[in-house]
Amino acid sequence: MHEYGRQAIHLIFGTALAAVLLIPAPGMASVIYAAGLLGGLMCLEAHLKGRYVPIIAELVDTFERDDAFPGKGSFYFVASALFCSIIFRPDVAFVAVLSLAVLDAVATTAGIRSGRHRIVNGRTLEGSFAGFTVLCATLLIFMEPASALAASAVAAVSELISPIDDNLVIPLAVAAALTLLPIA
Repeated sequence: MHEYGRQAIHLIFGTALAAVLLIPAPGMASVIYAAGLLGGLMCLEAHLKGRYVPIIAELVDTFERDDAFPGKGSFYFVASALFCSIIFRPDVAFVAVLSLAVLDAVATTAGIRSGRHRIVNGRTLEGSFAGFTVLCATLLIFMEPASALAASAVAAVSELISPIDDNLVIPLAVAAALTLLPIA
């Protein structure tokens, strides 16, 4: 099943997107994200018109879900990272984007591999718990335990109940929670 490869790409790509927020030049992350969105859209347009775009064609053919618009998840991921980079402090945006990368990849992989108890929107209790646990452990590297726990809980609940693509919702929910709650 290519879903494991998809989630590995999600984790690597997402971690790299989060790392962009660590660049010390103010506004640089936003510029990189905007350039990536524009470049990605240009590549996608060429791909949809039947032109061969190296790397993009292989990634889409190998890892894209059969029923999905090519690159949709990647574009949503970068769009939410761009929004977070503009609206929130860099340290908050970093945690928010990293939360999506880790939680979504781990929850999906664990849910496929060992999920037995479906709870909401086809998600499993086992996948959600694994995603929450690994994200919390990861965030402890960067923040206090109460903040890591809160961010992980918000990310996990957001993934479970979101009526739209979680690539759009998780970073925004985590960043908003860290900004509004007196824990960050």
